[in-house]
Amino acid sequence: MVLSLDGGGVRGYLTAKILENLEAVLNKLTGKEAPIGQRFDFIAGTSTGGIIAMGLATGRTAAEIFGFYENLIPKVFNPKQATWNPYWWPKYQSDILRRELEVLFKDPGTKKDLTLEDVSTHVCITGVSLSNGQPRFHKSYYRPEHWDRLKETLANVALATCAAPTYFPAHTLDKSTNVIDGGICANNPSVVAISDAPRFKVPSRRGTPPPRLSDIVLLSVGTGFQPSMPYDPNRLAQAGLLDWARNIAEVMFESQSWVAHYQSEYLLGADNYLRINPKLDFPLMLDDADPAHLKALKNLASVTHIYNDFLERHFR
Repeated sequence: MVLSLDGGGVRGYLTAKILENLEAVLNKLTGKEAPIGQRFDFIAGTSTGGIIAMGLATGRTAAEIFGFYENLIPKVFNPKQATWNPYWWPKYQSDILRRELEVLFKDPGTKKDLTLEDVSTHVCITGVSLSNGQPRFHKSYYRPEHWDRLKETLANVALATCAAPTYFPAHTLDKSTNVIDGGICANNPSVVAISDAPRFKVPSRRGTPPPRLSDIVLLSVGTGFQPSMPYDPNRLAQAGLLDWARNIAEVMFESQSWVAHYQSEYLLGADNYLRINPKLDFPLMLDDADPAHLKALKNLASVTHIYNDFLERHFR
């Protein structure tokens, strides 16, 4: 059982609320209270979805993650925190985001900084290396070739996967330098999850052996698809360097998410794959923290009609 979580900046608020609703439905359906992350063998996440993936993998409930986002977004994407000249520097620095992530990913008892060794559900968190343009994925203890990175703190991994070009600076970890947002190559990491799940070298933390492709069941949760893009396409069609620099991330993230959806649907089929990705009521930039817009996102999360049959089939 695999969970895939898209990137999308503040729209992760929608993802977190959808997961909170799913968690409540699953608790009722199964007659057992459990954090939703414990119901999956593997969680893949990109950017804001990477934060959520690791939060769930450490045993936090989706309700806790949603509460974290309610507190996080107004702090990180406060216009007063934006740089005075986004043409020369990233729009935001990572200091506030770092502090909040270090609190989220600290063991409340021992005060230890949690690492990839500490997750109770296996994860794959996407990133891209600026050094060579190749994917730089951070994975928990399921593939030997990645065990040298298990000491990376979850807060560091989160800062790397969230380093969206033009929004945040690239992030350097203990084993990797200058890593940027995984959305550059896998904003929707469903296909990443599908390709990695059969190649586990160990059982999942729930004891499930590596599946065949035909046995993978995947739930993919997006951050909402745009009714139109949050820029003027006619102007961008004739734009130069500056306009493209401000908007290219939006184009790349949105288009890749759709490609991965179509590929996943083909690979797994309708019975074993479900995509939850409500249509937004209005275009939304990655850093739009307007309280009215966040409220509208929250209202979009009530989509139980989309997933009831899927949950009945695979979780009862």
